[in-house]
Amino acid sequence: MKIFLLLFTLYTLTFAQTPFILTKFKSFYPVVEIYTDKVPQSYKPKIKKIIQKYAKEMKISTKGYSERPFAIIVSRVAVGKSLVLKVQLLLGEEVRRSEDNEEVFALTYQKEDIFEVENLDEDLIESVEYLLGEFQDQYSEDNE
Repeated sequence: MKIFLLLFTLYTLTFAQTPFILTKFKSFYPVVEIYTDKVPQSYKPKIKKIIQKYAKEMKISTKGYSERPFAIIVSRVAVGKSLVLKVQLLLGEEVRRSEDNEEVFALTYQKEDIFEVENLDEDLIESVEYLLGEFQDQYSEDNE
């Protein structure tokens, strides 16, 4: 039953539009965090390279430090004895609140993918590329 609910939620989220707007930025700082011992830390540089490839295609700079972190976070979801991973893509930045004109840090983009692992290397990279592809599509659309 848990797997059915997980799959239904994933199916529903797949077709949802994001409420985020991706305009007017030209740089971000790529970050990769892995919060499970089921995924080796050696995936960090591999995922970071993939982020940089997509950023280059979108003409977004990843050189040096940017106050706009662009993070891929990998964690495990407890579902029985199966290995189920959650991969999140998050973009954060300083924004100004309209009520008090104060600058605060906010998540300005979020998307996630949850899947049962059959082949770790293939499934994880496919998930990262799926999330980056979704981001790239929206970024291109918002900046036409």
